[in-house]
Amino acid sequence: MKHLKKLIILLCVAALAAGSVACIVLRQPPLPEKREVLIEPVPAANELRDFQEVNGTGGSRFFIQSPKMQALKTVPVSQFGASPGNEDNTEALNSAFAYCKDNPGTHLLFDKAVYYVSGALLLENITDACIDGNGAMILYDYGSSLFTLRHCECVEVRGLTFEWDWDKIPLSAIARAVEVKGEKNTLDFIFDNPDYAREDMLYAVCQCDPETGTYGAKGTYIESYDGQNPDVIKKVTKIGNDTLRVVHNGAWAHFAGNSYILRSTAYGGSLIDIYEACRDITLDGLNLYGGTGMGVIVGERTSHFTLRNIFIGPDPEKADVHLTSLDADAVHISDSDGCFLIENCDFSRQGDDDININSGIGLIHSVNGKTVVFEADGSMNVDPGDTVLFRDKNFNLTDISAVAEKCVRNEDGTREVTFSENLPDSIGRGCFLFNRDNTGGNYVIRNNYFHEHRARSLLLQTSDGLVENNVFYKTTHNAIKIIMDINGVWHEGTGADNIVVRNNKFIECSVIGTEVIEVGTHLLDKSNGSYAFTNIRIENNEFRDICGNLIVVNNVNNFIFRNNKITLGNAFRNDVGKGRSYFLADCVNVFISGNTFTDAPPFSLTRIARSNSPVAWFRVNAAIISGKDGAK
Repeated sequence: MKHLKKLIILLCVAALAAGSVACIVLRQPPLPEKREVLIEPVPAANELRDFQEVNGTGGSRFFIQSPKMQALKTVPVSQFGASPGNEDNTEALNSAFAYCKDNPGTHLLFDKAVYYVSGALLLENITDACIDGNGAMILYDYGSSLFTLRHCECVEVRGLTFEWDWDKIPLSAIARAVEVKGEKNTLDFIFDNPDYAREDMLYAVCQCDPETGTYGAKGTYIESYDGQNPDVIKKVTKIGNDTLRVVHNGAWAHFAGNSYILRSTAYGGSLIDIYEACRDITLDGLNLYGGTGMGVIVGERTSHFTLRNIFIGPDPEKADVHLTSLDADAVHISDSDGCFLIENCDFSRQGDDDININSGIGLIHSVNGKTVVFEADGSMNVDPGDTVLFRDKNFNLTDISAVAEKCVRNEDGTREVTFSENLPDSIGRGCFLFNRDNTGGNYVIRNNYFHEHRARSLLLQTSDGLVENNVFYKTTHNAIKIIMDINGVWHEGTGADNIVVRNNKFIECSVIGTEVIEVGTHLLDKSNGSYAFTNIRIENNEFRDICGNLIVVNNVNNFIFRNNKITLGNAFRNDVGKGRSYFLADCVNVFISGNTFTDAPPFSLTRIARSNSPVAWFRVNAAIISGKDGAK
């Protein structure tokens, strides 16, 4: 048997050597052209402003301005009637924010206390101001967007804590599902905390780790959303102090025997919105302990912003009973004008992704001369005067552009854009369009801790991104996903170029068995033959305790994976695919070198990459065996 194994290894090496020769003969498409690097000028001197220089990929540079504290005039919120003794501080705080609008150069200061609010807080047309929480807490139960910035410039919000009022509406609870013998399609959910054994806690049911009570059960994934499957639950009865009996339609037959995080809501109102062309916005030192939807949403051409020292997770003093933080993404950035920094943050326990960065894309239904009818989600905006670009049916970028003259939304949910000139016949049903003027590129994500949440850590769907020195721990799905995603509900990503992921630590990530890092397209659950992504570099990272594939890559021209340290570990069961790399057919110019597998034998299947393309398979594996790939 040993001799047979050696013979197989020798044959593989010989095949790889032949493959490396074949790759020289079968020439690949050329490397993509390099993008123009953004180098912004230093901001002009301003007595009310400081600025921070941010250096990104490829020598790029941009600046984010913030109010100069020593130049501001301090005004207490109590001057406008805000007080911890008030039943509701919504009106008083909005009066304070209106004062900031009329008085640029204001330092609005809270007392360190708890302020209850029951309505929306609006910061609009504010310039050169600091909203200083000074350690104060805003306690709220308002289910729509709570704290919104619109048309603001050079504004800093700092030192505030936002907490949901759990006494009125609990956000989540943990319960064990037990099959009721003798009763068809019936489960008992037995709650750890009897106070939360309420019939309205079944909107979302997500399997969790029974030992830690956090999202992510090793190697398995069970969940259900009432909003997506409203016919599942037939009857709910409280049969004991800590028990709900649920009769279902059979869809939950496999739920018994596991522990679940139950939620009363999901994808509800956001906590902080930054919209309508805000610029130079800083959020610093905020705690977001709970909310019914996303934590921070940034969009509508907002640019040059910083999220720093943000904590998203349960209140540490109540984490034994408040088991989750937000019910959706921690941070969602869509159709911004880019140039942003996210650093020194700690995100956990939320019901969806840590950071989703995307620009909206439209799927064309019809073209009639100058007018295009298309479908897109609510984040995509096209205004008169914007330049629109097009991708063909295979998602390849065309050289066609058009200037929008009129934009409307139809009653059936589709959009219409009328352009200044007729479109060529090559643009028709099944093609794609996106707004060139807000593609959300140029960003740095560094020194953050992403851990123990329901979905992915980073969705990177725009260009010129640098991800460095972060720690990813126990993510349920992928730690990083570089994608273009259209599924009929959301339409995200226009293709991406020049993304660097370096010097990060990935520990026990993708616990349900998905790959730690994925690159590829998802067009209505299918991939396509385009090179939607170019110049993706993943280097000098550490991967520890891996469950499934290490990386799965598709639709890339120029992918570099080098000088990474991989330790398979014993946190998950051994599997033939554990820690492997998988390259699909639509990959060219793939370079792998200098990667260290600390606990995989030299000729193990873990080290041999898989691919649907014989040419890619030969080339990649020849480089792995030889240790040389010529990557620059």
